[in-house]
Amino acid sequence: MIKRPTVLITRKIPTNGIEILRSRYNVIINEKDRPLNRNELIKSVKDKDAILCVLQDKIDKQIIDTAGPNLKIISTFSAGYEHIDIESANKKGIRIGYTGDTLTETTADLAFGLVLCMGRRIVEADKFVRDSKWKNGWCPELMLGTDIHNKVLGLIGFGKIGKAVAKRATGFDMEIIYYKRNIQKTDIGKDIKNKAKYCKLKELLSIADYIVIACSLNDDSYHLIDIENLKVMKKTAFLINISRGRIIKERDLVFALRNKYLAGAALDVFEQEPISRNNPLIKMKNVILLPHIGSSSHSTRNRMSETAATNIINVLEGNDKKALLV
Repeated sequence: MIKRPTVLITRKIPTNGIEILRSRYNVIINEKDRPLNRNELIKSVKDKDAILCVLQDKIDKQIIDTAGPNLKIISTFSAGYEHIDIESANKKGIRIGYTGDTLTETTADLAFGLVLCMGRRIVEADKFVRDSKWKNGWCPELMLGTDIHNKVLGLIGFGKIGKAVAKRATGFDMEIIYYKRNIQKTDIGKDIKNKAKYCKLKELLSIADYIVIACSLNDDSYHLIDIENLKVMKKTAFLINISRGRIIKERDLVFALRNKYLAGAALDVFEQEPISRNNPLIKMKNVILLPHIGSSSHSTRNRMSETAATNIINVLEGNDKKALLV
């Protein structure tokens, strides 16, 4: 009798992906409402044929070595894969799956939603009403904000998410500028052709009214937004990060916000997640904080679950060309 492969799912995910895998394999799921800690992860990966992991799981050389010779694929429930040691996996012939463009449009929706929230003070106004501070009805100078239409949108990173944000900005007649590391490989796309202009980073930071970080995390982008770059921003500008927390040097951002180098920030991601209750950002009124929900819609998370699962199936059944692989 042929032994069924065993798949480890390190965090509860939408059930459609789980059921797809259960129909073919033995499936072991972390049922806890938290990530596995280091020791739990080391213990859990032993003798598995596939691992379906999430961003919080650091899949490094030790984890890969511990898993043993049966491991054929590590499929991550994310578009990014910086938490996986690609080099160590490649040396052992282990394939790396990811969810690709599945979350692009949903993440772009959130990014532009944060642009609107920062400019028009939507979150602050909601709290104002809930705290019973609205005493005199309509007022000419109540909650004055900043327009979005005809303003300058600066995109740091101009991949699929950056372009999707730019497409939304065209409906607000925004001037769109972008910075990316490899300008030679940029395909503007027909939807925003002739509407987006490349700028060097310092130039973008100095003229944009809304700056959206949409680049991937790598050695070049780690702490890219530090105090020297924050000082370049307009005092009326807003910074929005829907990419990875470590692209911003958080300590420098706190200093810049306190000293009014910029008007405010909206963050869906942080250097450490979840953030500490002592994080000074929590007490700042000119900041919007979200719990990493960029791709958090029912349909997108269901598609991510299915993609992560089918990547495993395709690799285990020898159909690598059908899988989304790094």
